[in-house]
Amino acid sequence: MKIGYFGIALCATALSATIANAQDINAYKLLNLSLEDPTLGSARYAGMGGAMGAIGGVSSALKDNAASIAAGTKSDIGLTFDLYSNNDGQCSFAVSDASLLFNIDHNNNSGYMSSALAITYNRNRTFDSDMFLEDRSYNSTTNDHEEGGTDAINFAYAGNINNQFYFGVAVGITDLRFEKNNIYRDDNVYDDYEISADGTGCNFNVGLLYQPTDFLRVGVGIQTPTLYNIDESWSFIENKKETLDDYPYKIHTPMKFSAQLGFMVGDRANIGIDYSMRNYTRMWGEFANLKMRQLEKDIKDICKTQHTLKVGAEVNVVGGLDIRAGYAVCTAPVLEAKEACNKLETLGGAYVGDYWDVDSETGENYYYGPLYSFTSPKLRQYISAGFGYSGRVAYVDFAYIRKLATVQYMLQQPYEGSCDLVSTYANEVGDQKHGSNHFMLSFGFHF
Repeated sequence: MKIGYFGIALCATALSATIANAQDINAYKLLNLSLEDPTLGSARYAGMGGAMGAIGGVSSALKDNAASIAAGTKSDIGLTFDLYSNNDGQCSFAVSDASLLFNIDHNNNSGYMSSALAITYNRNRTFDSDMFLEDRSYNSTTNDHEEGGTDAINFAYAGNINNQFYFGVAVGITDLRFEKNNIYRDDNVYDDYEISADGTGCNFNVGLLYQPTDFLRVGVGIQTPTLYNIDESWSFIENKKETLDDYPYKIHTPMKFSAQLGFMVGDRANIGIDYSMRNYTRMWGEFANLKMRQLEKDIKDICKTQHTLKVGAEVNVVGGLDIRAGYAVCTAPVLEAKEACNKLETLGGAYVGDYWDVDSETGENYYYGPLYSFTSPKLRQYISAGFGYSGRVAYVDFAYIRKLATVQYMLQQPYEGSCDLVSTYANEVGDQKHGSNHFMLSFGFHF
């Protein structure tokens, strides 16, 4: 991708200003680290677009409704591999899901038909992306590379009462890894900026399912906020001079509310509809055990509620052979970039921090940059399809996911000079569509 924009030659100064403030905790950064992929899981789950909260029977649906594991009848162990690629040329291969599910039949007259225990691993997000910016008038280029992801290990319990009421609880231990490398070049400058962030968190899931008829099952689920404790380090090389620093901070993601519908046509077909919402205005960050007031205000001003809708279907063709298809869409969790910029009062709260210096002779405050290119997420769509075979002892599933995401590339332009109040504006570079692919293979055993 090649994009020209005014003033890109100042990027070297911008990056210097960026790292001059180690507290570059901003609304867009917290949002980027908090988002999740709604379709990642086992190949069966992915093939149905993740719409399995009410259908149940797969451990991947724990993140939508913790009661879902009680809706199955078999114990199993499974493993899922994911081959990932995107339009930027990145490619990776990893385990995206692993599960151990015990379904216990109680065989008594109390109405408590069965219970289920599960231990699962699930990839929630992949950060991989590449961006290339070029301004030929200044003979300058900027390369921006991101990689990493978020993962979760879940411990869950669920119960089945009269094959009509299902309940479940789960504890999730999350892990976050994020790496970013930004390189700026022109005829006179070479700047290399690297960030590495690692963090852990914890959340809880509670879910209920009600099945009034053999055909219909409805559910609701709640996931508590995830509180991440993150250690971040960065290095900055400006014309061979290196600067290093590290600092901890916290991210408090918003709570997730979800509702599900499941339609079961005997053993012939399943149709799932899942809806969830996250209010990102309730997200917050914390640095050095002190909440940042301006950051909280920026989050409330520019973030909004994200709505996610997932629809999927599964049809039995013959014997143990099933085919699947699904679709998921996530609305934008933040205002349009230009509208967001109009609501921001300071550079530091919204982007990467501001850098002030004081003239030793006059005592005047001077503001330097930053000029910073950032992305603002918009609509995300997921189209999936798959098939699988389940026998008495073993099963195998395959799924393909095509992700279509739109982001806005924005350039923040600074006011430079002696001043008491910083005024800013932003120049929209434009929308950019990104595509990625997941090829997923699951296999496992019933016992």
